[in-house]
Amino acid sequence: MTPEDLFPICADKVCPSVGQHRHITPAQREFLDANEKYLYVQGGYGSGKSIIACAKGILLTIAIPGNRGVVIRESYPKLHDSTQRTFMECLERAKIRFKGRENRDGWYHRLIIPVKGGTSEVFFRETKQLGRFLGSEFGWWLVDEALEVEKDLFKKLQGRLRLPAARGFYLGMLSSNPPHVNHWLHEVFGEEPRAFAAEVDIGGTIELSTYRFMQVSTRENPHNPPGYLADLLTGLTQPEIDRLVEGQYGYIPDGPPVYPMFEHHRHVGLPVLPDHTPLVRGWDFGFRHPAVTFHAFWRCREGEVHWNILDAMDGRMVEAVSLADSVLSYTKAAWPQLDPIMVQDVGDISGSHVSDTGPGPINVLAAEPWNLDFSYKLCDPEPGIRMIRDFLRLPACKCKQSRFLVHRKTRHIIEAFQGGYHMKRAVAGKMVKEDAVKDGFYDDFMDSGRYAAEHCLRPELIDAKMLDTLDKTDPRRMYRHLRGDPWQRAMQKLMQEHEARK
Repeated sequence: MTPEDLFPICADKVCPSVGQHRHITPAQREFLDANEKYLYVQGGYGSGKSIIACAKGILLTIAIPGNRGVVIRESYPKLHDSTQRTFMECLERAKIRFKGRENRDGWYHRLIIPVKGGTSEVFFRETKQLGRFLGSEFGWWLVDEALEVEKDLFKKLQGRLRLPAARGFYLGMLSSNPPHVNHWLHEVFGEEPRAFAAEVDIGGTIELSTYRFMQVSTRENPHNPPGYLADLLTGLTQPEIDRLVEGQYGYIPDGPPVYPMFEHHRHVGLPVLPDHTPLVRGWDFGFRHPAVTFHAFWRCREGEVHWNILDAMDGRMVEAVSLADSVLSYTKAAWPQLDPIMVQDVGDISGSHVSDTGPGPINVLAAEPWNLDFSYKLCDPEPGIRMIRDFLRLPACKCKQSRFLVHRKTRHIIEAFQGGYHMKRAVAGKMVKEDAVKDGFYDDFMDSGRYAAEHCLRPELIDAKMLDTLDKTDPRRMYRHLRGDPWQRAMQKLMQEHEARK
């Protein structure tokens, strides 16, 4: 038997042998050939992610006498109707014999498969039935639609990969539609497809645990029926296409966006900054998910204020000092010509509070070796959100640049504006307070940006009347009435260069 025997007859219209052989796509082949201990395949609807996981489990089952595997999903109805059905179809195509045991609800919950040298077993279980079952040892396991299960189950399953018969060939597999970016799968496997090894220190001995993360697109599956992709794409927004078709991480909308006036074609692009533009770093402190966003605020020669979001950094389960080290290193690398005195740090007043556990992060980072000088004040979310909404509604500037522009590389910031940062969903018959949802991810990016905006986008900055006496060529127009040392220094540098050219 070959791996191809487990797959359907080729239906790829561009294949010269369509209908004449079993077809395995390059992505499916990569998964079958991978030798990492933990494999995670993430794909859109109908991407064929389940079949490759089932196929690999079957290959291990028949190759190793005495092997034991388990296929898991959140509930038996979902398990039977999708994953187990796919598994049984693979067995049928390859004409693999088996004996069914534990016949309940019209489905076998245990298969005994004769193999050369003995027999192997495959179990089918829903997550809530795993308690006693997890005392067993396995050679392989598959969790389908892993976004539906908790991280705790993944850790328990890792501890069950110890079946003596499968030593040297242990395999844990997960397949899933893309979860929310705050899901534990994102934390464990990362954001981008990759193969990597995690080092674990065991009594002074370093051991490696190997992982591989793959993404597969619906477009890659030749076995979908005609019109499937066209029907799926109909009515989807670009973020939904990225997630449900391309298999990329994204947000799962659960309420109206906080900023519905955000428009990708107007507000996403490549910012072009004037010389000597100060950098503003907005900080949202917190151990679970601190975030820092990088901003530029400046005036064009038309006297209009422009706001650019240049980049963002996030940290998971890191202390403020570790995040600060990363931020300072990144700032130096990304803007090597920027004088440190041209950087303004802005945070929430809560970061300055002193508690029984010690000083707040703002106080800590004010000392050596960071020497960060924070501006902060009490920031009520509602006025800040209203101010940002008003800024997003501003018409196009005569200078041909958008008044508000997010750098196109800042994926999570764009997702947050598109709806990742959202209001509570309305419940029929109930009053729902109009608050932005604290999801522990997108809200942290948005809060850090709001602190920067509230510090810089003050009424006196937006009011251009004070500029009427200045000629449009006068560099003072760029930073006049932007308070704080960085803008004063920027204006001084511009004036020095202006005078030198006269």
